[in-house]
Amino acid sequence: MEPLDFPHRLLTAATDAGAAAPDASMFRRHLPILRRCVPDADEPLLLARVDRPGDRGSYVLLLTAERLVVTAESRVLRRLRLHLNSACRDLIDVLWTPEPAMGGVAFSATTAFDGVREHFWVRSDDADTTANVLSGVFRRVLVPA
Repeated sequence: MEPLDFPHRLLTAATDAGAAAPDASMFRRHLPILRRCVPDADEPLLLARVDRPGDRGSYVLLLTAERLVVTAESRVLRRLRLHLNSACRDLIDVLWTPEPAMGGVAFSATTAFDGVREHFWVRSDDADTTANVLSGVFRRVLVPA
C-alpha cells in the first residue's frame, strides 16, 4: 500500500481527532506552510481551526508526535504567516481542558526558548477525543520514560 499524500493525511488527522477541521479553502491556503514545517515521516495527529483570546485572525493548528505548528491568516489582507513552530519537547507547562459543552478544548503552552505563553481555543466536535490526542502526545513528551 502506498503512503497517503500529505494533504490527505492531514484531513484524516482532523477527522480522527474529533476536531473541527478548517474549511477546504482555508486548509489549501495554509498547506504550503504546514508542509514546510513537518517532515514527511512525521504523522499528523491533529489538524484544527483554533482561536486565540482577543485576536480576530484565523489560525490552524497541526500537531504531530514531535511538533506543534500554528499558522495564522490576517483578517483584512489574508496574509499567511507562521505563528508557532516548536518541537513538543520544547514546550513547558502544557495544559489542556476539554469543554464539551462549549465545543472545544482550551490549550495553553509556554515555549521554552522565549518564554512566551500561548493560549488557544481548539474547536472540536468531540472535545474528549481531541483532549485524548493532546494527552497522548504531551504525557509521553513531558513524563520521562
